[in-house]
Amino acid sequence: MTVRSGIMEPTSAEFTLPYIRQFSAAGESGDYRVFVALPEAPPPSQGYAVLYLLDGNAWIAGAAEASRLQSRFSRQSEIEPMVLVAVGYPGDEPFDLGRRAYDYLPKHTSEKLSERFMQGAPWHQPGGAGPFLDFLTGPLRDDISRRYPVDRDKQYLCGHSFGGFFALWTLLNRPGAFRKYVSLSPSLWWDDSRLMKEADTLVRGLPGDMSRDVMIAVGSREAPDRPALSELMVSLATDMSDRLRKHAPSSFNVDFRILPGENHQSAPVAALPALLRFVSAQQNVDLHQRSSTDSGDA
Repeated sequence: MTVRSGIMEPTSAEFTLPYIRQFSAAGESGDYRVFVALPEAPPPSQGYAVLYLLDGNAWIAGAAEASRLQSRFSRQSEIEPMVLVAVGYPGDEPFDLGRRAYDYLPKHTSEKLSERFMQGAPWHQPGGAGPFLDFLTGPLRDDISRRYPVDRDKQYLCGHSFGGFFALWTLLNRPGAFRKYVSLSPSLWWDDSRLMKEADTLVRGLPGDMSRDVMIAVGSREAPDRPALSELMVSLATDMSDRLRKHAPSSFNVDFRILPGENHQSAPVAALPALLRFVSAQQNVDLHQRSSTDSGDA
């Protein structure tokens, strides 16, 4: 800052967080803008856990600050240091509506696509969920592993809205892709609730020898101006959680939450502390076990 006539003048119009790195990566649908937030604490012997966040442009700053602040006091916050990898798109807009619709959604089957509109614009074409998942679990994961000391057995995924749909679609179709899944305000109504219609078969087909942790959270007022849509989103999220609890292998842990008073845009912000604690849960157990062993209390 410089001071002129008693008024503080900014020396730069931009402010950056020095612990967030950026790089570009190429995928099937185009280039991605990848943000990586690194923790302050040194890595564990097997490397940091990694939380992949979709819609990276929108959520990296808030998620990185929430994680960094709380992980400094992990015994109180129950949030452990981890690497955040936020996958976004070129440019400074928080969302790329066309790219995210293609990347997060499988091919459409209900023939209702042309009748739908999103934020005043016709729906963009879906269909790239498979290639996008291949990008996340292949080239991007390999690149992150080369750049940073990470634990490839502790890879977690978090998505919101279409991204929340993608997280559950991945869980049900390729459960081995990630160890933990967080689905916020999932758009389970999409494609005439196609994923819900397939859910029973997919859930019953989950591998019995696999352990997975799933968190689903939805705002109680997802669309305050459209009460019927709010009710539908809560109902579908509740239904999906119930099906997972009833029919998934006993080694699957399901955490379902309705966020009181939150809407579609506020839900991911309100859920941040809970989801960071959720993905930290096993790390907390490991930390406390090591601490007890070191102190002779085991």
